[in-house]
Amino acid sequence: MLGYNVIVAGLIWQAVAGDPYAIADDARQHVFWMGRFTDASLFPNDWIADYYQSIAPVGYAWIYRFFAIVGIPPLLLCKLLPPVLIMLTGTISFLTAFELSSLPAAGFAAAALMTQSVGFTATLSSGTAKAFVFGLMLLFIYGWLRRSRWLSWGSIALQGILYPQVVLLSVGLLVLGLVDRRQGKWSWRRDRALWSLTAGGLLIATVVILYYASASSQFGPTVTLEEALTMPEFFRGGRTNYFQNSWLKALLNGRGGLRLDAATTPMTNFLALGLPLMLRRPQRFPLAKGMSRNVDILLKLVAVACFWFVAAHLLLFKLYLPSRYTSRFFFIAAVLAAAIAIVLLLDAVLGWASHQLQSPGAAQRVLSGGLAIGLASALGLLVVLYPLTMSGYPYTSITQGNSPDLYAFVANQPKNSLIAGTAIETNNLPTYSQRSVLVSREVAIPYHMGYYRELRQRAKQLIAAQYSPDPAVVGAFIQQYAVTHWLLEKTDFDISKVGGDRWVQQYQPEAGAATTVLASQQIPFLQKQRDRCRRFEDAQHWLLDAECILAASETAR
Repeated sequence: MLGYNVIVAGLIWQAVAGDPYAIADDARQHVFWMGRFTDASLFPNDWIADYYQSIAPVGYAWIYRFFAIVGIPPLLLCKLLPPVLIMLTGTISFLTAFELSSLPAAGFAAAALMTQSVGFTATLSSGTAKAFVFGLMLLFIYGWLRRSRWLSWGSIALQGILYPQVVLLSVGLLVLGLVDRRQGKWSWRRDRALWSLTAGGLLIATVVILYYASASSQFGPTVTLEEALTMPEFFRGGRTNYFQNSWLKALLNGRGGLRLDAATTPMTNFLALGLPLMLRRPQRFPLAKGMSRNVDILLKLVAVACFWFVAAHLLLFKLYLPSRYTSRFFFIAAVLAAAIAIVLLLDAVLGWASHQLQSPGAAQRVLSGGLAIGLASALGLLVVLYPLTMSGYPYTSITQGNSPDLYAFVANQPKNSLIAGTAIETNNLPTYSQRSVLVSREVAIPYHMGYYRELRQRAKQLIAAQYSPDPAVVGAFIQQYAVTHWLLEKTDFDISKVGGDRWVQQYQPEAGAATTVLASQQIPFLQKQRDRCRRFEDAQHWLLDAECILAASETAR
């Protein structure tokens, strides 16, 4: 188990080790601002950094702050956390499966399957708050199975400070955990220790939920369904494509879907579907006889996930995205169930092989037994090894910075610098250069309207100024936002590029006006200043000095 965990952890580390410009995609939102932990003067009065700092779970921020104090900067810790979390998640998976089945082999299978399965997601490898979700849920299930009040309560508290959304799933399991089915009838469990555990857990969960429900923010309120339906950002081609063009896609895929594909990747997780049948046929699967009756917690986890999935649709965006309640928690249930099913199946096959080897007829014994043993061995090897043979495994969602000279130049500018521009590299400058940008497509997430209205206004004014032939418009924009630099891609004034840029085209009528200017062969004022005000140039970019542009605009009026 440990060796397998080390292999996958090593593969994930290999994807980022030694490259200062390789980092998990989500870190560009949720980690960049933590540079403030090593230098409090970074990102002064930065609307974007303030927002992402405000939504960071307190425990998650504490972890990064602590390691920054002891000398490990946030961008490095973001790379170090995933291998450590893989090891911990695999260990908790072993303990949980062993508690469910009393089978050490099932524990080893669960650890192996969990480790290989998380390698198909970018969740754990992100190093952000969501990387803790699998371990936090498994820790609670393990504590509940052990009837450990302190472990269960502690796990809920950790969920509250690291990834609060998981608390809702734990609440559901606490409630359903009080219900038992015996001889075809449902009844309340008569277990005082369990009732005590549940009462304490619900109290802690209530405190967590009330804290987050009562917390006010300058960046609220959450976008409503009515608002989202009017915003191109939520439709195909938008920054947050939520609404699908068919009901089937809406149900199964995307941010509002069940995301069954996440639970059934890798394909070995499909074996989970066979576990209920195996448990009902102990004569064919002998190890099922010793299975804990608490194994039904896996089915209860699926039921709770479905409940919150529906609730998230009914309260759309108030509970964030519906898919967050199914994809990750169906995944946990599928991995644990598949691990137990594999052990039951292998035992049954090997038992049948043993029986065949003892039956009369030498040729038949050897053939039947050999086939059975070969089948069991092939299944075991398939489960363990096949993901490692797949191209691109493990999937890490690593984004690669491709303009190191630009990052180095911008990093040497004053800490109060503010870079404007529609260039894609504005996504990376806060992370790799630790300097503020006015707006970028990476951080333009439209869930909290107090935050996004400001960013949308900035984006619209930026597009209007970047393509305006009027020097007064450009000068006024620079003065309004105290822009210090303007980053241009060398294709920014290509009409086909502007017309095909989905992010830019979200912002109308400014994007349409920009296309009109270029189509009429007018020359944007900014384009005229690229030689005079250029302070940096590489193969793809010009970085212009805003003070120079402002002076030119005043002269041209």
